[in-house]
Amino acid sequence: MNIEISGDIEETRCPEIIKILSLGNRTGRLSLNNGGVAGSIFFDDGKVIHASCGPIKGVKAIYEMAAWTSGEYTFFVDDTPDLTTIDMPVDEILSEAADRTRQMDRITSLIPSSGVVYTLDPDINEKEITLKFIQWRVLAHTDGTKSIADIAQTLGLTVFDTMKVFYTLLKMGIIKEVPQGGPENKKMALHLPQTPFIETLVKALTNAIGPIAPLIIAETAQDTDINLTTDDVEGLASLIEMLSSKIPEETMSLKFLDTMTDWLKLEGRNR
Repeated sequence: MNIEISGDIEETRCPEIIKILSLGNRTGRLSLNNGGVAGSIFFDDGKVIHASCGPIKGVKAIYEMAAWTSGEYTFFVDDTPDLTTIDMPVDEILSEAADRTRQMDRITSLIPSSGVVYTLDPDINEKEITLKFIQWRVLAHTDGTKSIADIAQTLGLTVFDTMKVFYTLLKMGIIKEVPQGGPENKKMALHLPQTPFIETLVKALTNAIGPIAPLIIAETAQDTDINLTTDDVEGLASLIEMLSSKIPEETMSLKFLDTMTDWLKLEGRNR
């Protein structure tokens, strides 16, 4: 296998390498790695025909690698792929890749790498929270122990897309970086009653939306004037219904609703 060029991504980013190989009408495989993830981009007479980056295939793989700021690259002459996943002009690919690069430069000005670990800000209960579905999904795994890269892998997202979400959450003041000494042990300043109902409720909601669950319970109860220590089954059922509507994923919402409804029925029989 003939190696023609190689170098550092820090000096020559992925979009620049693609442009060079395309203008040179090259045929072969561009191999890239950033230390943790490896990827390949295949060329046929200067045209990009296939790309892969971990489990990601096609043009999305190129966009993921375009955001890398460090690592190494090597071009293998005449190495061909087993399949074709891209039929798109190189200029269009480079235009989108350049936009991704600019976005990543902005993100890395605040988040240095995908290895950073975040946790919920202890003062989050002072902030009004309105999040999109993807932000809820990411926040559900932000527990002070998993890195951005870990969460991306768990959710099946690209590192680039996951870092974009973390950038937004960080700007909103919902999360903060965990010190390098270890996980953040500080808990949010919430004072939920210590009752069997609340313990079950917190556990079920945490399974659905992650560590932000206690805050959501406290805010919902406060907004609706529901007494969390009440024995009124109808009032508790109303709270459960409202909380289920705040769970963005339908499957998890139904599971939460079933769990808590079963708990209420069991408690009713035991009275």
